[in-house]
Amino acid sequence: MTTTHWVHAGVDALFGINKLIGDGTDLRVWTRDDPPLAGVSPELQRRYEPEALWKAVEPGDIIIAPRPTDLAVARLAMDRGAHLAVGWHVSPELTEAVSSAAEKELSVLSEVGMVPGIDHLMARDLVNDYSQNAEPEDVLHFTSYGGGMPKHPDNFRHKFNISPLSLLNSLATPTSWIEDGQTKRAEFPFDVIRAYDLNLPTPERHQVYPYYDIDPYLKSYGFDPAWTLSTAERGAIRLKGWNEGWASVFDSIRQTGKETNALARLAEELWEEHPFAPGEADRVVLSVSLRAEQNGKTRWHKEWVLDDRGGIHGFARFRLQSMMYALAAKALSANEIKPGLHIGPTAPHLIASWLVEITNEARYSRRINHLREEEPQMGLAS
Repeated sequence: MTTTHWVHAGVDALFGINKLIGDGTDLRVWTRDDPPLAGVSPELQRRYEPEALWKAVEPGDIIIAPRPTDLAVARLAMDRGAHLAVGWHVSPELTEAVSSAAEKELSVLSEVGMVPGIDHLMARDLVNDYSQNAEPEDVLHFTSYGGGMPKHPDNFRHKFNISPLSLLNSLATPTSWIEDGQTKRAEFPFDVIRAYDLNLPTPERHQVYPYYDIDPYLKSYGFDPAWTLSTAERGAIRLKGWNEGWASVFDSIRQTGKETNALARLAEELWEEHPFAPGEADRVVLSVSLRAEQNGKTRWHKEWVLDDRGGIHGFARFRLQSMMYALAAKALSANEIKPGLHIGPTAPHLIASWLVEITNEARYSRRINHLREEEPQMGLAS
């Protein structure tokens, strides 16, 4: 029987772990901290050690590796003949580590966390839908924003339930996007923060900025090269006033760039100064929109919007992210992912079923048809 190995599991993984247990998955949980995870049978848990994992993994098994530093686990999966699901962005290092996957008939699902992850599902769903209605004269506007934030903001306009280091690295990484049909670039993403009105039942003004390069995702999402793109941007969404609360952080990053030690020190400071309190509610927000216009008039426009809250039962970010890992493990176990490296699932039936799961779990999640007078009340209604 295929075994799923959840590596570096902590409290952030509990929701997904319990989902797999409830589905009857043969699961082994490799914890990153002591004591063992509460609410999970001690018989399923082991303290993570690379050598012990190496011995335990059998050909055909599945490894879930959430941490962005788990290249060693990725290599182990390839060496041991295991399928792999990771939550982090594809990098040259990851691509090299799993370069033998297709040859070995192994499937690797990357970017299956919250963001990146849920946003990819939403984008592909919209592109698949639009492609059935595309017209040669259309000019397209695509935006995808997501992020976590405190439900009850302070002056800093942000709090942390994971290490700030990955966010700081992204803020120190040059970014590109498409605006007015031209590729634009910024050395620092925070130089192009702008206001954004989030389309909720009660609209809210937030702030957004682009991060990571847009071009690789256009192909991944299925944008036809023949389509005319005026706008294309993937980025983060933050609370209104975030740019003011983070001004000193931006100054520090501008001075040090991606200098590793400097970012690590800054991450430690922010982690100590701005953590979520025990039991405090976080919030997760996503907005993915695709609009087609002709002669300046909108012809087709649909948008996914998600708004979820955490609380005494845990963080929304952890719940949604670990759910995505559990869905990835089930898809790999059912041989629904072709061999090789993939950025999330691409099969329409998987995209649809995963979005149904997310919509059923989140406090608010809708696909909105902006050209209808009434907004649909079911997540996948069009």
